[in-house]
Amino acid sequence: MVRKRPAVQVKWLTIIIIVLVGGAAWLFTRYNASFYQQTVAQVEQVHNGHREKTTDEFQNKAYQQNQSLRLRILNGNRKGELVTTTNQFTTAQATDMEYRPGQQVFVHLNAKKHQKSNEMITGFKRDSVVVFLIWLTVTLLLVILKLRGSMALLSLVINAVLFFCAVQLDVRTNFNPIWLFAGLAVIFTVVTAFLIFGKSQETVVTIMATLGGTSAALLIAVFVLTATNQRGMNFEMMDYVTQQRLPLFYAGSMIGALGAIMDLSADITSSLFAIYREEPQLTFWELFLNARKIGRSIMGPLINVLFLIFVASTFPMMVLFLKNGNSWGYAYSMIMTLGIVQSLISGIGISLTVPITGLLAGGVCEMKVLK
Repeated sequence: MVRKRPAVQVKWLTIIIIVLVGGAAWLFTRYNASFYQQTVAQVEQVHNGHREKTTDEFQNKAYQQNQSLRLRILNGNRKGELVTTTNQFTTAQATDMEYRPGQQVFVHLNAKKHQKSNEMITGFKRDSVVVFLIWLTVTLLLVILKLRGSMALLSLVINAVLFFCAVQLDVRTNFNPIWLFAGLAVIFTVVTAFLIFGKSQETVVTIMATLGGTSAALLIAVFVLTATNQRGMNFEMMDYVTQQRLPLFYAGSMIGALGAIMDLSADITSSLFAIYREEPQLTFWELFLNARKIGRSIMGPLINVLFLIFVASTFPMMVLFLKNGNSWGYAYSMIMTLGIVQSLISGIGISLTVPITGLLAGGVCEMKVLK
């Protein structure tokens, strides 16, 4: 019996190149201390002292431990010199860290070389981890999605640059952040849609549906918060002291909802156009009902994903508030209120995007202009 060769063959040269690029990037970040103006050191030896049990006024128990560290300077005029320092950490590690041999850290050196007081560690050097994660993300996008992955990566880079420019413009000028980030949302949508979906009627429908759903959700949020005088909204937790908090809250809500709304509108549009190509006799109403069915199957998981991302981002602060004797009601009002409202705004936008996309996509198909 002759076995057939698999249709998909492994391109070993591609795999070798990918591994070599990742290894080279990791090695560069591991030995690039000379490129930093800050003093970089490597932990050579660690001696851990005796563990001491501590209990605070809220009966939270933790263990506190002192470390004696020996560091080797990796850059600057004192490169190669061995210095000692101390570190204190707890098992909670909320505001401190435990250091281990082989780790690289940033240190503040004493002005006098032979001064007896200890040097001070200011933080970890994490560029190796960051570069590895970037390499892994890019590799998965290019290997799994190929051309679409490269377009998604390009759109991510362009959007990141645009977002950085918009933030700088917001900081340095007196532009209203709502209008500034509304314009940015339009650019985000157009750039992402054209790069990922190409020049097509589906792209136009996706852009219109995304902007329509996002605008409708934001208008409803503005109306409700204005009518209720923002009662129960603790905008002081945003910690913005140089600008008005409410416009920044609306801008953040708009940008936060944009990605999920665009994902939903693109899925519905592409599915509906594919259905119409297979069954061109479908009427506008039948296409609209299909859009509702597709939307119902997507919007539930999408809203849950947004909510869980928000919960994950606030979970550490909630635990900290509760551990320090605050009630659930107070912790919720101070930590989760703004995020819950933003999640609701995103949910409203997602819900409205389903009929908006159905109307637009069904209308295009009904007019018999689909190519």
